[in-house]
Amino acid sequence: MATLGLKEEDTPNADQSKLEELDATVKSGANWFYWIAGLSVINSLIYLSGSEWQFLAGLGITQLADGFVDVAIENGAPSAMKAVSLVFSFIVVAFFALLGYYGGKRSSIAFVIGIVIYLLDGLLVLLLGEFLVAGFHAVALFFLIRGFLACRQANAIDNARPFAPPPPPPATL
Repeated sequence: MATLGLKEEDTPNADQSKLEELDATVKSGANWFYWIAGLSVINSLIYLSGSEWQFLAGLGITQLADGFVDVAIENGAPSAMKAVSLVFSFIVVAFFALLGYYGGKRSSIAFVIGIVIYLLDGLLVLLLGEFLVAGFHAVALFFLIRGFLACRQANAIDNARPFAPPPPPPATL
């Protein structure tokens, strides 16, 4: 659409369309925080049930905490120590859910904090020899970084818009 010498990307509608596309990518990236949190909760509940299997998407730090509690119980600590691991897991999971919430609201800081923590968690998982879990971390990090980049672009578009003054007050007699 080249009307009056304007290209489609120069029109306000194209700007709005690009912003909507970026917002969808931001939300998609932020939703990964929810997936990580949710599957970590499920992993913690599976741990409490005594099962040995787990989802690939869980957080390595919560699984490490579960392992420490298992060792403590094997060495004579009361089995109620599993509650400590569960509380720790829920705190970490709540933090990731908050990152998802604020990431969805276009908070670049939430994305950066989450990416750094999940990267460190991925390195921990890699050091523990959980290569499939580390592979999932890499995939999730790709989408988290993609969401972060879209967040920065969307915020830049919003910040570049000229300030529109508020409409004048209604006339009074």
